[in-house]
Amino acid sequence: MISPNLLLDELKKTPITGLARDFIRKITLYHRIQGSSGLENALSIVSEFLSSNGYEVKLFDVPSSSQRGFMETPVSWDVYEGRVEFKSSKGFTHILDYMEHPTLVSAHSPPGEGCGEVTYCRDLSNCEGDVVLVEAPGYIAYKELNARLIILYDSKRHPDAVPYTGLFIGENEVKNTSVVNIPYTLVARILAYLNKGMKVEVCWSVKTSFSSRPQRGLIAYKGSEPGVLYISHICHPKPGAHDNASGVVANLLTGLLIDKASREVPHAHLFIPEYSGTIYADKHLPWTPRGVVNLDMVGSKQWITNSTLNIVIPPLFMDSEITPYTYLATKLVLDEAASFGGFKLPASRYSLSPYTAGSDHDVTLSWGLDSVMLNEWPSKYYHTDMDDIDSISPSQLVNTAIIASLAGILFQNEYKKEEVVTVYKNYLKSWYSIEALKQGVDISPLSRVIDNQVKAVYEPSLTPISSRLYYKKLGFELYDKLRSIKGAHTYISVYAPLAKSLGVENPVELFQLENILSWSSEEKQLVLKAWSLIDELI
Repeated sequence: MISPNLLLDELKKTPITGLARDFIRKITLYHRIQGSSGLENALSIVSEFLSSNGYEVKLFDVPSSSQRGFMETPVSWDVYEGRVEFKSSKGFTHILDYMEHPTLVSAHSPPGEGCGEVTYCRDLSNCEGDVVLVEAPGYIAYKELNARLIILYDSKRHPDAVPYTGLFIGENEVKNTSVVNIPYTLVARILAYLNKGMKVEVCWSVKTSFSSRPQRGLIAYKGSEPGVLYISHICHPKPGAHDNASGVVANLLTGLLIDKASREVPHAHLFIPEYSGTIYADKHLPWTPRGVVNLDMVGSKQWITNSTLNIVIPPLFMDSEITPYTYLATKLVLDEAASFGGFKLPASRYSLSPYTAGSDHDVTLSWGLDSVMLNEWPSKYYHTDMDDIDSISPSQLVNTAIIASLAGILFQNEYKKEEVVTVYKNYLKSWYSIEALKQGVDISPLSRVIDNQVKAVYEPSLTPISSRLYYKKLGFELYDKLRSIKGAHTYISVYAPLAKSLGVENPVELFQLENILSWSSEEKQLVLKAWSLIDELI
C-alpha cells in the first residue's frame, strides 16, 4: 500500500521553487481580462509548457457574448489606453493612467472621452448626472445609469489601491457609457471638496474595442482512465498575482509533481476564463473526472495578505471523497512546525470552510462532480492593482501544489478509503460542534446530514445561476436588498438548485445551520421570495 509520508518525501525532493518564481512573473505580465489578447498570450505560455512536458493539450473555443444554462459569457474586449484627470477650483489635481494602474478601466467598458462635473450618489436610487461617482456593482451601475462616465469605488478594498470591477456585458449591451475605478483615498478627497460646495471636474479618455472572436480555454491531460481534474481560472487584470496567477502556477506545478512522483495516475488540468470558460469545458474533457480540485488564490505570504488557506468543502448534503483526502494532504504538508514535545503543528494558517460560491468549483458542483477548492481568504490586495507578486511566496506555491498532487494520488489509489472518509466525517462533526459552542447555537441536525450524504449524478448541462440573470429576473429593488444578506448569493446561485436536484428537504434551514447564519424573518422571506422567482426558470 502507498505510504503518504514516503510519497510526501518524494514530492518534496522535486526542485521546482525556481520554476514557481519564474512562472508567477510570466503570467502577471499580461492583462488577462476575459476575451482579451492578454489572456490569449498567457494561455500560450501555459500551452507551450505543458506540450513540452508530454501532455495532450487542447485549446477550445468559448463563444463570445453567449449563454449556456444560467450563465453568460461577455463579448470579447481589449483595452489600449485609459486616463482620468480630476481638478477643482482650489488647485486640486489628480491624474490616474491605465499604464500605471491596469485596473483603472473597468473590464469591458465601452470607449469614450470628454469632460464633466462630478456628481456624487450615495447609492443607485435617484442617481442622475453626466458624470457619476458611486459605490455599486459595476454591471448594475452600468445598466441602471445613463451617465457618459461612471466612476466606481469600493470602500472594502485597500484604500490606496485602484479596485478591479467588471461589466462583462454582452454584445447587445454596449452603450455610450465608459466606466472607470478610483481608490477610496481619492474619493475621500473629492467628497471633501464637494461637501464644501466646490465643484470637481474630470476629463477622461478610454480607448477600448469589442470583437466577436471566440475566447479560449485550455485542457491538458495524461492518462486514458478517469482521474482528478485540477482547475484554475487564468483571467483577471494585470498583475493579478494572488488572483489568480497563483492558482495557475500551482496547477502547473501539480502536474509536474504528479509526473515526477512516478505514480501513473491519470490527471487533467483546466485553465479557463472564470465561469464562462468552465461552463463550456465539459465537451473537451478527456473523461468524466472522479474528483475536482479548484485552485484559486493560493501560495501567498500570509503575513502580507492576512490570508488563511481555506479548504472549501461542498454542501454538507453532498457526498465527497476528494475533500477528506485534500484535508489529510493539507495536514501532512503544512503541519511542519515542531512543538516542545516534537509533535508537528501547523506552520501556516489553514482551515475547513463551509461551502461558499465564488469560483469554478461552483460549476463542477452544479454538474454533480465531487469538488473541493483550495483558496486563501481574505486577501489584503484582492481585486486591486496592488495584487502584485511581492505578496506571493514561491515556496508556498510549491506547498500548495504538493497538497493538490498528494491529495490526487492518495484519492486515485483509494488509500485507506473507508478509514479516511470516516475519520474525516467524524472530524467534520466535531469541527461544527466546536463552532456551535463558540456561537452558542444548536446545529446538532448537521450530524445526521453528514451521515446521510447523497452522491450526485453527473449532468454537465447544469450551471450555477449568475447574479446578473437573477438581477434581470428580480429587478433592481429586490436584487439590491439581497446583496446585503450574507450568504444569499451562494444559496440562490448554487446551493438551492443543487438541493432541489438531489431532493434535499428544508434547504433554507439547512443552509443557515451549515453556515451558522441567523437570518431575520424578513431576510429569510426575501431569500425565499427570490428563490421562488428563480425556481421558475429551472
